[in-house]
Amino acid sequence: MASNANTSRGTVPAKCVSCDRSMDSPLFCAHCRTLYPADDVSHFELFGLDPSYDLDAEVIRRTYLNLARAIHPDRFPRAAEEVERLSERVSARVNRAFQTLSDPVLRAEYLLEMLGGKSATQDKNVPAEVLSQTLMLREEIEEAKASDDQESLGRLRAQVGKLCEQTLAGVAELARRLPGDEVCRQALRAKLNSMKYYQKLLEQL
Repeated sequence: MASNANTSRGTVPAKCVSCDRSMDSPLFCAHCRTLYPADDVSHFELFGLDPSYDLDAEVIRRTYLNLARAIHPDRFPRAAEEVERLSERVSARVNRAFQTLSDPVLRAEYLLEMLGGKSATQDKNVPAEVLSQTLMLREEIEEAKASDDQESLGRLRAQVGKLCEQTLAGVAELARRLPGDEVCRQALRAKLNSMKYYQKLLEQL
């Protein structure tokens, strides 16, 4: 297998530059096995999916397994060093895409930024009620843990779990409306920021 050294970074042609055959994947040519970095291809394109929040988990899993087998470094034990490095790089890329697309929160984050929304670093807005609620819950969790109050910890775990479920439902509703307008994108950003607070509480529990 040869690496593609003649195309620009992240650019995948409609046809393979090595054998001039049509390509089904932006990562590799199924005919001559030329690898492409596809750095600027979205996770959705990488998996042959439309950019959407609602995805079939089984389709994601099967696609991941097929891609992982096709590009795994172990398949090229005697390949040139350049090809081995590219194979490792592409494998890491596929792993990141799989982790993102498989997780409903990460998927919403990725889709939001992909469609023009702000990242958590750019917009850290969290509703005031979420901040006060998480502060109160954090104190209750610390007190319950300090006194080894398992009954209270169980109750708090269920309460925070319910908040996560409700917030995720809100995330899903807004993510399905993307690209939406700026109000929609800001609301989704706030929901995702809130979700991080609740997830941290679960970790504390």
